[in-house]
Amino acid sequence: MQIFSYFLMFVLIWWVLFFIFLPLRNETSNVWQIGNANSSPTKSYLLIKVIITSVLSFIILITLIYFGLDLAYIFKQ
Repeated sequence: MQIFSYFLMFVLIWWVLFFIFLPLRNETSNVWQIGNANSSPTKSYLLIKVIITSVLSFIILITLIYFGLDLAYIFKQ
């Protein structure tokens, strides 16, 4: 049960960090195309953002595990 709790914490941390990093460093085009939004990115660097998010989520999760904080502890109080 504790592994499932850690997995849920990882997913929660991952999504929060992903939405934080998502708008950073997007390149938009100066040439607009019909059918595309003017603000649509030409290069979004999604793979780099996913890797950074995964690494930071893992570091945060390991830190929370080290200090003994998990979902069971949070919801018991």
